[in-house]
Amino acid sequence: MKASTPKFILTLAIGLTAVLSIMMTAFATPAVNSGIHNVPIGIVTKNDDMYQKMAKPLDQRGFDVKQYETEVAMKDAVSDRKIYGAFEMSASGDMTLYKATAASTAVAQALETIGQKVVDQQKVAAKEQIQGMQAQTTDVTMLKTLDAKLQAIDGKSLRVQELRSFPSRDSKGAGLVAGALPIALGGWIGSVAIANVVKGKRQKFFAAIAFAITGGLGLTAVIQFGLGTFDGNYFITSLGAMLGIAATAFFVLGLLEMLGNGGLIIAAITLILLGNPLSGLGSAPEMLPAGWGFFGQLLPPGATGTLLRNLTFFDGHAIAMPLLVLASYIIVGLGLFFIGKKSVLVKDEKEA
Repeated sequence: MKASTPKFILTLAIGLTAVLSIMMTAFATPAVNSGIHNVPIGIVTKNDDMYQKMAKPLDQRGFDVKQYETEVAMKDAVSDRKIYGAFEMSASGDMTLYKATAASTAVAQALETIGQKVVDQQKVAAKEQIQGMQAQTTDVTMLKTLDAKLQAIDGKSLRVQELRSFPSRDSKGAGLVAGALPIALGGWIGSVAIANVVKGKRQKFFAAIAFAITGGLGLTAVIQFGLGTFDGNYFITSLGAMLGIAATAFFVLGLLEMLGNGGLIIAAITLILLGNPLSGLGSAPEMLPAGWGFFGQLLPPGATGTLLRNLTFFDGHAIAMPLLVLASYIIVGLGLFFIGKKSVLVKDEKEA
């Protein structure tokens, strides 16, 4: 066997460095540039002036603010996945935050931080006003009344009402976030194994179906019973996981049948380099750089994560898009799989 030339080694090293740079960019860019990018939230009030007063600073922070006249309408919007949460200001000036941690832990934390900051600003302004009044009076009764108001202000805090939460065993939903990589990488590895080990195209087809079924049941079991992230109907959630794994498996198998080893590169870029960091499972699609969050939902890891989240915590609302995305990958993958002629991975011509 002829030894590799220095030119080949140098070219390989440069190529691998380029791949490493692409990986670093794909994984780091969303994290570095994550933030509030038109995250939809609500304000509960019938007063248009109050809405404008509260909405303006939130708009400036990057939120997409919508007005809801009743608490019921707002809660329906949260359940339908139209908004991530909402603020409400009472007539007495008390602020309430309605949050849905199960929709996004990161957004829920951001809303709570903003709400508490508003309350703190209210407290400072109210204290300054009362202290000014204290400085202008010597009436003992009035001073006692003002002191009582100051104490009441000190005890004022943001009221928080949780609308959709993760189970107590995994209150931050870490299991769902961690599931993005296994969905992408596990489906990729499983498909490569099927392509290499299983002989016959029909046998590969049934092997992929079996892998999707057992993989979906196993993945959901780990997240629900092992980690405690899910608490919904196990079998319904498993169906969503099966669909996600099937989309990944048939997409990879289809590319392999059409392109051989070249299909692995395309699949790796689509599922792992792009699909995992752009899934939005760690934050929210709207917290990724503009456009990237939506693009991530068009890839199997993002669509699968959203499907599992909405099936488990939001009664199956807003699942049409992820279902359509995953079904498209299955259909395209099956088309490539049955059209393609490569039943095994392409090997080096010298070894063929």
